[in-house]
Amino acid sequence: MPETPEDDDGQVRPFAAILAEIGGGRLAARLSAQLAELTTAVASTGKKGQITLTVRVEPMRKAGEHAVMVTGSSTAKVPEGEDAAPASVFFATPSGVLTRDDPRQPQLPLRGLPTGKAANA
Repeated sequence: MPETPEDDDGQVRPFAAILAEIGGGRLAARLSAQLAELTTAVASTGKKGQITLTVRVEPMRKAGEHAVMVTGSSTAKVPEGEDAAPASVFFATPSGVLTRDDPRQPQLPLRGLPTGKAANA
């Protein structure tokens, strides 16, 4: 498709200007929120993270040869802190039941301590 002088002035439009218009600005707003979340998480955990932006350009055949559909998506890999996924120790019984007490460990016959009146009697 040859360019003619009336098509454009030969200048490349800034990517940020196009990004601001994709999806009515929702993609740019989402990226801003993801960047703020990522920055906070990196600063608090000391771990790295990343944002991946995908921009897809597809021809719109029924709309004419110059029309294209531009869509975008983003994903953020935000680092999690030590306490982000708390863990607990469980034991599995032969039937697959999870319990906090080891089923192979015998239980001690514990009794409560006597109260003040019974202890003094």
